[in-house]
Amino acid sequence: MSKKDASKLQKPTSAELAKLSQSEISQFAAASVGRLSNLFPHWMLLNVENPANIPSSRLIVLWLLKREQSLSMSEIGKAIDLTPRGITRIVDGLEADGLARRIEGEFDKRIKMVELTSKGQRFLKTTLPDVQGKFRKLFSTLEKSESIEMIRLLEKLTDQLKTDIDDHKS
Repeated sequence: MSKKDASKLQKPTSAELAKLSQSEISQFAAASVGRLSNLFPHWMLLNVENPANIPSSRLIVLWLLKREQSLSMSEIGKAIDLTPRGITRIVDGLEADGLARRIEGEFDKRIKMVELTSKGQRFLKTTLPDVQGKFRKLFSTLEKSESIEMIRLLEKLTDQLKTDIDDHKS
């Protein structure tokens, strides 16, 4: 590929995007989200999952349990948008590793609550600082206000995707 051809592949600037129609901007937005959704899992594998020796889905559940103390299986599912089968698989893995356990609900024995074990608490205490440092390094390219705005926008887009998917199920 010649230098002239490579220049055609440059990303548009904010000023160039501002001149486009909403439809054209949406195409660039979709491409950007697609690139991010492809690259981020690879980054997580290299920087978090392999060094910590745990899948990111399990790590996310551990973080939730650290913050909330205990959660029902359905609460975990809602928090990370996974099916009951997916949550069961994650919690089964956490139990097999001795990092979390299921207990009966206090008021309803049919509800299974999940909580950290002491091994899970120790695991997070030793793993979390390194993981947080890697996230800090990754997101240091953004100003604090940009990070806040990114989270707001990603959550807004995620909510819309969830609504669209739920509408198709109905």
